[in-house]
Amino acid sequence: MQKTDLAKEQKQYYRAKATPEIVTIAAANFITIEGDGDPNSALFNAKVKALYATAYNIKKINKLQDKDFKVANLEGFWWTESGAQVNAAPMHEWQWKLRIQLPDFVSKNDFTQAAALAGNKKLAHLDELHFEHFPGTLAVQILHTGSYHDELPTIEKLLAYIKLHNLDICGPHHELYITDPSKTAMEKLRTILRLDVKSK
Repeated sequence: MQKTDLAKEQKQYYRAKATPEIVTIAAANFITIEGDGDPNSALFNAKVKALYATAYNIKKINKLQDKDFKVANLEGFWWTESGAQVNAAPMHEWQWKLRIQLPDFVSKNDFTQAAALAGNKKLAHLDELHFEHFPGTLAVQILHTGSYHDELPTIEKLLAYIKLHNLDICGPHHELYITDPSKTAMEKLRTILRLDVKSK
């Protein structure tokens, strides 16, 4: 049985350079969950757990249909209600949406069944999960290596590139987590930072 690996099939999406670049992001389906506040909180971890439990159940359901896939990397959108830059605002003001991309063959019904199976484990927040379609977009991205708390200089490179190319930002701060913080030294963490853009 062939296993779909989105990181290998969509190299432009799951890889980035240490210098800013413009990329075209294709439309895709995701499972998502939203929240607010400190990402170091028990609430954040519980929502991540619900997201992953459902993603792995979707994988199991599709594997029974001979359509196996590797669960994709976690992603996060970050913003504040005031519009202030996330890195400049206290964590209790942060708003976030987490998501995991799904292969095209995964259906909304697969998602519904998977969430129900996760419910057998009595996990919290399963009713807050959504199956969402995101349209394609143009974005500017860069690879950040190191702690999440040290992203500001890398973000400034992104912003300078966007200004230089006369583009407007049209979405929240977007991160794609290449490495697992529970298994990787802080200074070796790799995160793709991405901002949706449009021409002025």
